[in-house]
Amino acid sequence: MEREHLSDLFEKLAHRHRVPGAQLTVYRDGGLHEMTYGVERSGTTRPVSPRSRFAFGSVSKVFTAALIMQLVEEGEVDLDEPVPAYLATHRIAQGHPMHTVTLRHLLSHTAGLVSDHEGEPLRSASLRRYFASVLGTEQLLRPGTAFSYSNTGYAVAAYIVEAVTGQDWWETLGSYLARPAGLDLAFIHDARFPSAVADTVSGHAVHAATGQVTPIDFYVESTLAAAGGIAGSATDLVAFARAFMGDDDTVPGTAIAGPDVLAEMGRSVTGADPFGLADGWGAGWGIFHADGTRWLGHDGTLDGGTCNVRFDPIGGAAVALTTNATSGLQLWEELVVELRNAGLRIGHYCQPAPVGAAAGVGEQVTGDYTNGDLSISVTSDSTGALRFGVSNGFVGVLDADPDLTFSVTSAERDQPLFSGRFLRAAGVFGPIESMQYNGRTLRRAAVARHLAA
Repeated sequence: MEREHLSDLFEKLAHRHRVPGAQLTVYRDGGLHEMTYGVERSGTTRPVSPRSRFAFGSVSKVFTAALIMQLVEEGEVDLDEPVPAYLATHRIAQGHPMHTVTLRHLLSHTAGLVSDHEGEPLRSASLRRYFASVLGTEQLLRPGTAFSYSNTGYAVAAYIVEAVTGQDWWETLGSYLARPAGLDLAFIHDARFPSAVADTVSGHAVHAATGQVTPIDFYVESTLAAAGGIAGSATDLVAFARAFMGDDDTVPGTAIAGPDVLAEMGRSVTGADPFGLADGWGAGWGIFHADGTRWLGHDGTLDGGTCNVRFDPIGGAAVALTTNATSGLQLWEELVVELRNAGLRIGHYCQPAPVGAAAGVGEQVTGDYTNGDLSISVTSDSTGALRFGVSNGFVGVLDADPDLTFSVTSAERDQPLFSGRFLRAAGVFGPIESMQYNGRTLRRAAVARHLAA
């Protein structure tokens, strides 16, 4: 695809989805193409530039993972050493599951921790106090046995960075990784300067039905900054991704760590089955397949913005999209299709869509499911139709197949928004024990109470 055609396509899609501003950077066959669209904040005239900083959301995690890999290379940490080895000042009760959690578990979302744990309200960010509060939460799953996306795990990983380096995560990320690699990164919230205003674009909420665009500020808890608090450009993301490719593709002066060490971030982890998110997961990167090709990448959202990055570590191609609107998710989905049609077969996870509603499924799956503060209620109405209600206020219609995979459609749209699946306790006839939704595993409350009893 020629640059002019790609740029026209990008602008058309951004306009279609009412995205105020976006960046698209594509690296292929040794060439770098930077494209921008729109403004940094709706209602203003400041245009998006290739250097504008957009919220990375969960894509921030790959930078925290790379920071851990630098410590691995230096011999300061081992991915398979239990967490307590680096936190000697903490008294962790004998028999606590944390004794078997490793850095590899944390980075691959297989540590069995709850997805989101805010911890105690504090005057300043203290990952030490945060970790102490994590120890008091209920373990969701036995470490190493299953995938459940966890921002909490990355906050714990950031605390290990602090314990090993003797300096806070913010300073370490800058001095170990960002500045040496020439990456122009910023923080949504910097605990060192709590009153500072982040130098980023604005976020925007786009109403699906009316198309109304409303500016909103990006926000992330300071203790979860390592999981979702970094900002930068699409070009920064592509430069970072190229460090995981061969020498011919790496930007001069941006080496992060040795190739054997960095490869751990994309090496599939046993037990990491990220149903609903990707085809596999390594110690940092998601794994996405396309026509027999293995791509690595990550997706991120923060209220008001989206971010996506993919790269082929062998084929020398990388793509990054940043947007300052909630509708950027739909832009990315269409962009992937268009790029594939044009010959750039980007690795992308296709959520399995159920064929149709299955009779008798409702009575098996109705109930309450929880993962920390996240709770979901599955109910049936007088007609037997299933309703899917999330603790954040979202309500949708659930359609399930006999194999217990399901899709959820909102009242505002007529297409499925996401897929998931219900899991049995044992074998094909056991009771429904849990649900996987958006990469997170939620335990069924009735099962949890039975186990406790």
